[in-house]
Amino acid sequence: MGKLAYILDGDNVRHGLNRDLGFKAEDRAENIRRVGEVAKLFTDAGVICIASVISPYRRDRDVCRAILPDGYFIE
Repeated sequence: MGKLAYILDGDNVRHGLNRDLGFKAEDRAENIRRVGEVAKLFTDAGVICIASVISPYRRDRDVCRAILPDGYFIE
């Protein structure tokens, strides 16, 4: 098909980019926000980004939805 894709795995992101974060509510929110920002970088580069993360709070998902272009956030 000629499309590039990348899977952002939540565990891998936590062990690397987000290793400074814990599991308090504000850290979880920041973790999801950062994943959204990285997903946007991939999207801007034309790469399909699949983020496999646990995000139980709608408000955190809404933050990601606002970061990405309309129609690019699917849950």
